[in-house]
Amino acid sequence: NTGFGETFVVKMPVMLSAGTDELLTQNGFTDPNYAPFGTAEVTSQNPTIRYNWFFLFAGVNRVNYLLENIDKANVPEPRRQQIISEARFIRGLIYMYLGMMYGAVPVYETSVQLPEQQRDPLQKVFEFVIADLNNAYQNLPHRAGIDGRANKWSAAGFLAKVYTYLASCKNNTVGSSLGFALNSFDWVDKDDMYNQAKTVTNDIITYSEYKLTDHYDYLFRESTKQAQSEESLFSVLSLLNSPNGNYNLWLFWQIPIGASQAGGGYGWFRPTGEMFFKYDAADVRRTHNLTTYVATDGPKETVEGVSYFKPYPCDNPLNGNYCVGKFRYRDPAGKTISNGSAWSDANVILLRYADILLLNAEAKYFTGDEAGARARLWEVRERSNPDNIDALTTAYMKSNFVDELIDERSRELCFENWRRIDLIRFGRYESALNGLSTNLGSWNSIVPVIKANVKATKIWFPIPKTDIELSPLEPNPGY
Repeated sequence: NTGFGETFVVKMPVMLSAGTDELLTQNGFTDPNYAPFGTAEVTSQNPTIRYNWFFLFAGVNRVNYLLENIDKANVPEPRRQQIISEARFIRGLIYMYLGMMYGAVPVYETSVQLPEQQRDPLQKVFEFVIADLNNAYQNLPHRAGIDGRANKWSAAGFLAKVYTYLASCKNNTVGSSLGFALNSFDWVDKDDMYNQAKTVTNDIITYSEYKLTDHYDYLFRESTKQAQSEESLFSVLSLLNSPNGNYNLWLFWQIPIGASQAGGGYGWFRPTGEMFFKYDAADVRRTHNLTTYVATDGPKETVEGVSYFKPYPCDNPLNGNYCVGKFRYRDPAGKTISNGSAWSDANVILLRYADILLLNAEAKYFTGDEAGARARLWEVRERSNPDNIDALTTAYMKSNFVDELIDERSRELCFENWRRIDLIRFGRYESALNGLSTNLGSWNSIVPVIKANVKATKIWFPIPKTDIELSPLEPNPGY
């Protein structure tokens, strides 16, 4: 199992969601591969760090090898250019995550990865990302024609993520107190980045034909893939019949706790009490995202002809069964994959249209259109309770638009791998964690541990110790 699931199959959702104001390590859970991410105790010797780094750079190497050898395959146009742009999309996506997680990293433009190559500054990393994603945006088709492949709007959406990330990091002087030049955002033109973000998100909204699918919960179920395709700009696909084991795992914390025979999971990470109270009681997202357990003798529901066990609701985060309920396994008895109570043929959505609307709201606000920005927030939350949208708008209103935006991003996108990045880019990583209560929810009992560990240097993950020693690479501050 060495290196198992180091990307979105298992561990990147932990790396990017845990240790935030949304999700903490369950008190008493100590697995060294996982637990430290929810308590801000990750070190350069952590196995997950080592293998995540390795797998991402292996992906870069494979893309570079393909790009160097595409002409040997004698592929006719326009498919040749499409393959090149699909490959550059993947490389840009990988480097986007590397830059957001580790900061400065070696930028490899060929398949020759010299062991002595040093970390390139963030400026070079993200200029490389933007060039790759722009190539994909300009050259890929409106739809790929084959499930799982990127299209022009996939690239446009991640460009918007990059533009808003860079703009907000510059605006909030992220990392400046560390004095670490490699990870500096001083080079970023904030106004240009927000203007670019507004342009590209406007184009996605106007021309992409993606939309908010009708049922929020259908985005997170194993079987409702047609609804997901209406909103997902890019997903990691699983297959119904996969001899190579191309499945995903939501088992460890993303599904309600409970018996495996009922589609239940382990609950290794648990939501904060603060997460519960971000929602108004009338917001259906709270009912879906935050639950208690499933049981074999519990209630069931049928969704598009497929049977699911229903988790029992949660009306108080002090309930000891309080857990993440956002993602759902169907009744394992109806699965055709082996060990269907553990493995999942669900797709993992990496970017969806609701996020594009929220990024557009952010870009509108920072380019002078607060009314337009607030209208986008209304559009996102209207799905949650269309009959009571005015009450939700009133309940969630904050005079500081950015405060309201950050909360709305959490309500809509919680546990979808963006919260750590959002807290960091808005300059709120330390304050959000230090502001957690020790007794607001059952699992907030571990808050003193994370408060003892959180510090400014933790906005970056450590460079793996093996690479620090062998290359040698300069470590991130504090590790």
